[in-house]
Amino acid sequence: MEHVVCNLCGARDASRCCRVGEFQIVRCNGCGLIYTNPRRSAETISDIYSKDYFFSENPAELGYDDYSMHAEGLKEVFSDHLEFIERFVRPPASIIDIGCAFGYFLESAKARGWTVEGVEVSPFASNMARRNAGVRVHVGTLPSVGLAASAYDAATMWDVLEHSFDPAAELAETNRILKPGGYLFMTVPNAGSFLARSMGSHWYGFKKAAEHNYFFSRDTLNRMLSRTGFTLVESRRGVWPCSMRFLVTKLTPYSRSAHRLAQKVIQWVGIENAIVKFRFIDMFVVARKHQAE
Repeated sequence: MEHVVCNLCGARDASRCCRVGEFQIVRCNGCGLIYTNPRRSAETISDIYSKDYFFSENPAELGYDDYSMHAEGLKEVFSDHLEFIERFVRPPASIIDIGCAFGYFLESAKARGWTVEGVEVSPFASNMARRNAGVRVHVGTLPSVGLAASAYDAATMWDVLEHSFDPAAELAETNRILKPGGYLFMTVPNAGSFLARSMGSHWYGFKKAAEHNYFFSRDTLNRMLSRTGFTLVESRRGVWPCSMRFLVTKLTPYSRSAHRLAQKVIQWVGIENAIVKFRFIDMFVVARKHQAE
């Protein structure tokens, strides 16, 4: 486990929000950024995002029960995302998906005529992405793969930034590889939402401290974007799709008996694989790289 300073303002002074198992979640007293501290060290990234992450035996705390079962729902949402993205940039422009997992967004964008590439920290997931999308996928964190400067028209991060061990560096590198005026489209859990504020330390987002290192509000994300060379263009409610089977695992940290009951109910009704699209977890953010002067 490692202790870190605030990734937004560099302060060490922080107040405890809650504890989740061995992890503590704190709020910076200087700027309000919420983050996990102490946390797993960045050297454990390959252990976290192994094959077991995508086919997890304990998805309530880490990873997915079966990521491939989410393909249909993800592709539907990504199709909607692309329709929105194309209001700002249109194919055959170049787009890079950072944290591309199994490549479902790459697949969808390629089918619409985009020039696509991916970046993925997991060697297992990157192989799946290449197989599914048939495009180039760089393995590693974005700062580690050494992409060319000013090379892409757009970049995407779908529920990725909260996993980063250094989101400011991730955003700065995204800015560097985008062309002047290029766009960044992303979704992140919204720690400043009405639901998050109402639930306090019981908010679902905090239950994922084993893999989520940062918890952004619109304000803290806007300030980090500004400091890394972006202008916030738009922020709206995002969509997070998952199967009913995966959804009920999220009851486990609150009540194991409720989880067991819900599991039996969805099995009896036969809706385990039905896709649910939530609109009260994520925020969808559009940011633009500053134009060259």
